[in-house]
Amino acid sequence: MGSEGQLVGILSHPPPRPAAAAVVSPSVAPGLAFIILNAGVLHRVGPHRLHVLLARRIAALGITGLRVDLGGIGDSIASSDATSFRDSAVADTRLAMTSLTAATGAQRFVLFGVCSGADNSLATALADARVAGIVLVDPPTYPTRRGQLRFLRTRVAQRGSAGDAIKWGISVARRRIRDTARQLAVPDPEDQTSGGRERPPVDVFHAQLNRLVDRGVRILAVYSGIHGAGYNRNDQLFELFPDLRGRMDQMYFPDSNHTFTELAAQAALLDAVAAWTTKRFG
Repeated sequence: MGSEGQLVGILSHPPPRPAAAAVVSPSVAPGLAFIILNAGVLHRVGPHRLHVLLARRIAALGITGLRVDLGGIGDSIASSDATSFRDSAVADTRLAMTSLTAATGAQRFVLFGVCSGADNSLATALADARVAGIVLVDPPTYPTRRGQLRFLRTRVAQRGSAGDAIKWGISVARRRIRDTARQLAVPDPEDQTSGGRERPPVDVFHAQLNRLVDRGVRILAVYSGIHGAGYNRNDQLFELFPDLRGRMDQMYFPDSNHTFTELAAQAALLDAVAAWTTKRFG
């Protein structure tokens, strides 16, 4: 893809359908394609081959799936003149959409991303009206008061005796006081990062989601079980943003890690994304 063939991706095509069946039952979501973005700096295979399995599962639904390497990752060449990785990722994803239109006729796109791939999916959707849906696996999380209480109860239960729980609570309080004092004394430009990701202020993230759902973009936010107080209950997203309930979708996999390593967790995620795609775009 691109004027110099700088971007590389693998297409998973839907299986051929008998002509008679196509007339009676058109393929799912005609004109739609699925683009799977890199998770961090992992190439297009994805963590534990997740992207391979997902692209094939989506193709089985009748939707072309593209596993793309953004510039500088995998087999793709970094050729964008963007000033930041995020801007470059958005430019490359938009180029992938344009290339898919030329190759397959697709006009609308669903973007899927894990970790920074979720951030890049969100940023591209905000910049390009061709994006009809996004699947965000472990997008930014923000602890709610209820989430903090649930996390505290869990940790206290794990500590066993009341004395151990009190000691743990005191140590946590001291650590947070030290962290707060240090941040107030010396502003840290990395305050809003987690694992190298930039987390937007909660009001900015809220506004971004609202902007997309107002435009009609379908959103599925998927959360693994790694977030502690940040996400520890199904529907915690709507504790934080009650106005988005019924306007976007979320799923919570409390027993999964960040990259859905175990086969059972992978299978559950694939089933969930396939069901959501069929429901929202069938």
